[in-house]
Order: sequence, then C-alpha cells, then structure tokens
Amino acid sequence: MISQAAKFEEPCENCGAPCTGWAVQLVQDGELRWEEDRQCAGCQVASCDRGQGAPARIRDEILARHGAYRLTLTDGSVRGGVLLKAFRDALGFSIGEAQEAARAMRESGYEGTYVEMTLVAGLLNLAPPVSTRDR
Repeated sequence: MISQAAKFEEPCENCGAPCTGWAVQLVQDGELRWEEDRQCAGCQVASCDRGQGAPARIRDEILARHGAYRLTLTDGSVRGGVLLKAFRDALGFSIGEAQEAARAMRESGYEGTYVEMTLVAGLLNLAPPVSTRDR
C-alpha cells in the first residue's frame, strides 16, 4: 500500500479548543483514497472520515508536510490517449484537466503528491516520481 500522512492541529469546530489529527492519502485496491482522523482536547469529540479521491484540504496538508513530486515524460514513449486515461483514472480529471496535465508532463513535468504521482507512474509503467525538494 502506498500512503503519506501529515499531522495537523486546528481549532475545534465545536468548542474552539485545539484539535489534532492526521490527514492521509493512500492507494487502496488501485484507487486514490483519503482518510482524516481528528480528536478535540476540549470536548473530546473524535471523528474518522474516509473517502475516494483527493479533497483539497487533505492534499494541501500532505503537500505542506512532504512537498510535491514530479513526473516527467520527455521521450514520447507513452501515447497521448494512454496518458489522458491514466490521469482520468488515477485522479478523476476531466478531459480538459487531463490534457493540461499531459502537456505539463511532457514539458517541465506534472507535480502532485507522492501518492498521486506514484499511482499515475504505475498506470503508465514509468519510473517513480522525483521530489521537487531534491532539486
């Protein structure tokens, strides 16, 4: 299983006390999934949410903690339709979003979380993504 997690702290929506939790992005059964667990120190409310896809709040926490990863395709080894399908299947992109991602991937590279880019790379049989922090 491929996963990345980021710990966060924010005010509780119910009482305003510190609420800590974990934002997780993972690949499970070949699909991009997310989990968010939180616990309030004040009112003791705990929650566990899970779903499919990549909500912005989860993605933002992961990117802030771990940085972005880049996939680049410069040799033309993957046909356009296959590339579009990979972005649509892995990340749920519309056709327009997939076209933009494919263009970026062929030029300077497409950036996302490690989990997202590893899922796309796996669908295309490409090398793993490269951290943008290493550059």
